[in-house]
Amino acid sequence: MPVECPQQRRYLGYSIIFISLLVTYGLWLGVLWQNNSWYDSGWIYLAKMGSHGAVILMSWAFLLSTRFKPLEWLFGGLDKVYFAHRRVGVAAFSLIWLHPIGLALGMAESWPGVASYLFWPDNWVRLTGSIALLAFVLLVVLSLVSKIAYHNWKKTHDWFGAVFALVIIHAVLSPGEIRNYALLSVWHGLWAGMGLSAYVYIRFLYRRVGPLYDFKVSAVREKGDDITEIEFVPEGRPLRAVPGQFVYIAFDEADAVSDEPHPFSLSGDPESRSLKLSIKRLGDWTNDVDKVRVGEQARIWGPYGHFSETLFNHPERPAVFIAGGIGVTPFLNLMQAKALRQRPGRVTMIYSVPKKSQAVYREDLENYAKAREDHQIITHFSDDEGFIDGAYLDKILPHEIDEAIYLVCGPAVMMTAMQSLLEEAGVPSAFIVMEDFSIR
Repeated sequence: MPVECPQQRRYLGYSIIFISLLVTYGLWLGVLWQNNSWYDSGWIYLAKMGSHGAVILMSWAFLLSTRFKPLEWLFGGLDKVYFAHRRVGVAAFSLIWLHPIGLALGMAESWPGVASYLFWPDNWVRLTGSIALLAFVLLVVLSLVSKIAYHNWKKTHDWFGAVFALVIIHAVLSPGEIRNYALLSVWHGLWAGMGLSAYVYIRFLYRRVGPLYDFKVSAVREKGDDITEIEFVPEGRPLRAVPGQFVYIAFDEADAVSDEPHPFSLSGDPESRSLKLSIKRLGDWTNDVDKVRVGEQARIWGPYGHFSETLFNHPERPAVFIAGGIGVTPFLNLMQAKALRQRPGRVTMIYSVPKKSQAVYREDLENYAKAREDHQIITHFSDDEGFIDGAYLDKILPHEIDEAIYLVCGPAVMMTAMQSLLEEAGVPSAFIVMEDFSIR
């Protein structure tokens, strides 16, 4: 029987997206066949594949940005949803180029005519398409620049809705199948409506009608040189989270940080009504988080994440937690959980930091591990011991490498290396769970 886990469900999510594309292309070719309205040039088919597919994928990209719980479940975690959102957006961007290029090659009689068709629109319909394409290019390039400040990156994303609206206007004005055939009109209308509704929701409504909780800052303390711990108490209903989850938080009245919601893993006791976040100052928004003061109001959305789902669904297997740096935060939450104490499987946690002074949560983790004799904390110092490899795991683990469930959270380069290492060691992909804390 196949293992049910978040890692496997993400393939279901991608399959549904792919099926929606196949249905779209099937409907398009079906109406052409039914009406015997085939094109004279093969290049036009390429153009239409680009336009029909891009509209569907752009709609999906907006849906995947909504943080809807069913979509999170479908892909096995919100970090995986955002990864899919990025992939689908890039796919839509790639497909949309087929439309103008295919039309130019199919309708122009010479290479100068192709260039003229692409770069010198001679009517309003083509002008709307050219503007949408150029704006799409600019926004995609900006969104892929990883070093851009979060608030500026977020502003670029806000403009994708206007680009999508322009694409829809172009489709309505164009004398093509979408306008001429009712079946395609309804199909694309449904997807465009879902895409625009998703954009309006996440851009304008999420802050008011999303899974919102009101909290107040009850304590702020420094942990080491660059980590700020903030505790919150509920102002109304408490937030109940599964161990290992994360939330989005905004301080609307704080002078220190912007009011843009940012994601952080919960690091406090899952059974407590209060919440705790452990935030490392990595730049941009987090640089000034130590200036947040007790008594400030906070709005928190969530909880999100399926990090611990496989762990608790398969208690018969020993567990290995691997945390790199501030990637320790979801494990702080997990190690305090009653559900983990009651889970029968052995737990070995590897807390990896460059040097001893950066292992600020070593003592906390060791105290949490005392609840069970078979829970072990191992601190790894990469400056002295090198990076974690198969030989290191063979030496410290009390069982074979491929017998365990692995939960990994840390810098992207570490998670990529651990994924490869564990797969090469024979660990089934279903039992390798990665949590990307760098999602935007």
